[in-house]
Amino acid sequence: MNAFSVNPHSRQREGFSLPELLVVIGIIALLISILLPTMAKMREQANQVKCLANLRSYGQAMQLHANDHRNYFPCAGWIWNPTGGVANAKGMDDDQATKFDYYNDEGERRPLPFTAALARYMSADVRSDSRQHLEQDLRSNALVRLWSCPSQQVPQTGWTQRANPDWQSPDESSSYAFNEAVLGRRDRDPAARPFPAGQSTAIRHSAEVFLIMDGRTRDPQFDRCFLVFDFGPNDSLLDFQTKIQGAPQGKELLDFARHRRRLNVLYVDGHAATSSMDDGSLDGIGVSRGIYQ
Repeated sequence: MNAFSVNPHSRQREGFSLPELLVVIGIIALLISILLPTMAKMREQANQVKCLANLRSYGQAMQLHANDHRNYFPCAGWIWNPTGGVANAKGMDDDQATKFDYYNDEGERRPLPFTAALARYMSADVRSDSRQHLEQDLRSNALVRLWSCPSQQVPQTGWTQRANPDWQSPDESSSYAFNEAVLGRRDRDPAARPFPAGQSTAIRHSAEVFLIMDGRTRDPQFDRCFLVFDFGPNDSLLDFQTKIQGAPQGKELLDFARHRRRLNVLYVDGHAATSSMDDGSLDGIGVSRGIYQ
């Protein structure tokens, strides 16, 4: 036998056969099908943690605002019965502008929209010299990102302040809803039940009453507000959902799909927590419950 001849059986094998390739592809496809749901769950868990961190940042900004404004949070909600009939500094019983920050709205000093007022304490630029400039800043990428939950795919816009006759604050972008029972100037008899109207020290049980939470506009077609309100002095978030007139409106505000039936909530005392969205858990989140007793 020639010393340089090659044994055909000793040749190295080149590549995979078609059946082997199909087996490998099948195994990879199986692994992907197993891993994808796990990866999606992990991504959502990470987004939920980021969302909770957002709320903690808002809580810090709220406290800074309160420190600078005689223990008042920024206002949000309907401005009922303003003094003098106009929703301005005088109408808010704030002639010296020590409770809230304001912007120039064609000669009137209007309270800054809620998200803009807090954004100033979170290193965001918000102009207050005119409504036009304020509207531009509220639409800026910086403020949209600041008030976006990473799990909400489509940002929503709406308002946080309104007053008769026919005045409404500029649209804001937000993934969150706000407690009007705490932050709004409501139509109540002060002698019977003083309303907090943004005053942080007026809350009896601050660890039980929410300030900000995951949410959508309450009525996207008509009302378009990011507000939760109360019907009486002992209402929870479950009461808001079940009692609101035209029930679907209240339910639209709660976003059951965003965190897979989980809800991130910031409370008046500054702590943020994740809650289930079953009826029992929603009943434990105070709207007006905890303000008075």
